Amino acid sequence: MSQKTMGCLTDQHLIHFGTIIQCFVRHEVLMQEIMAAVSGADVTSIKLLTSGLSFTEKREALLNLLRHRAVPLNQFEHIRNYLQMPRTYTTLRNDIAHSTWAEGAPQNSVSPIWLTHGPMKAVKPVHDIGKGTKEYIEDYEDKTTYTLDDLREIGENLALNYVGFREYIAKVDLMATPAA
Repeated sequence: MSQKTMGCLTDQHLIHFGTIIQCFVRHEVLMQEIMAAVSGADVTSIKLLTSGLSFTEKREALLNLLRHRAVPLNQFEHIRNYLQMPRTYTTLRNDIAHSTWAEGAPQNSVSPIWLTHGPMKAVKPVHDIGKGTKEYIEDYEDKTTYTLDDLREIGENLALNYVGFREYIAKVDLMATPAA
């Protein structure tokens, strides 16, 4: 087990955080590639125009551009579907980038420190899973506590999604930069 290097965070937490952030960056670069290909601009110009935008804002700009340029509906849907997974984890990405972390419950988990300070301590949104039971679960978008396994799995899923997304946009010729 890694030693704690930053409060409750171990080297493994930081590795998983880095993986998640890097996966978001890679998805953003693909969105910029598509914007350049569809608009006829060069990628550098698109990167300059969108550099101040968040992931969510880049996603919205891309989808609006695809609607404006009348990209075939099946391509639009595929792109939107590939962007759904990172969209699901945007809150986690923002917490990694903008929060400090504290030990969470259950044991060996962490949560952003904003949940343990302020007027509403440890708010944890949960939802009834139905089926007549009184069981509640967190939605991915509402998840606030993460184990190392959770973070590893999220990073792996985002990385796999990126590979599929990149292969798809190359296949449908929406990469502005030729594949190396």
